[in-house]
Amino acid sequence: MTRQDGLTEIDQYAIRNIECQVRALVGRYGITLDDRDDLIQQLFLEYLERVADFDPERGRYKTFVNCLVRNQVVSLIRARKRQFQEVTLCALPPASVQDPDDETAVARNSELSEDAYRMATGQASRSAAELLDLRLDVNRAVNSMPPQWREIGNRVVAEGVSDVGRALGRSQTRIYQLLWKMRTAFVELGLAPATGGIR
Repeated sequence: MTRQDGLTEIDQYAIRNIECQVRALVGRYGITLDDRDDLIQQLFLEYLERVADFDPERGRYKTFVNCLVRNQVVSLIRARKRQFQEVTLCALPPASVQDPDDETAVARNSELSEDAYRMATGQASRSAAELLDLRLDVNRAVNSMPPQWREIGNRVVAEGVSDVGRALGRSQTRIYQLLWKMRTAFVELGLAPATGGIR
């Protein structure tokens, strides 16, 4: 727990906000109770680096702190998700220790590729090569969109439609309409069916 002695009102508010955000993250994205204090400290240090940008003429400090902390948490979640994605592309250790004299086990193991093992155990829906191709196609589709669309799409993935709609002052229906427009970029690359779905 971070000591709040001698902190300004805005810093105390930031600490409380950060603690609430971290409490909601525990148990998700590989974050455990042991990570709690480290994450609070990391987010508070990042907050201190940016708090000088606060301009009282542009809004209330609580709004500034809420947006600042939320953006830091979103960045943290994205980094954690990237780590999980990278882990899925690493080589798997042998499933078990094998008896070198057991010729049938050696033959069975040589027939089962790493991709087949991942798919058979439910760890992957496609081979590593297909997943890499898919990731490249998705990146190409996303990069072809206007920057505002990309930002909203990324936020919807990280925060959900309801939270993004509230943050932008738009209805969920409007966010879904924008997502439908974004879909055309994926359809052009053959990443989504050209018909069907709900408008």
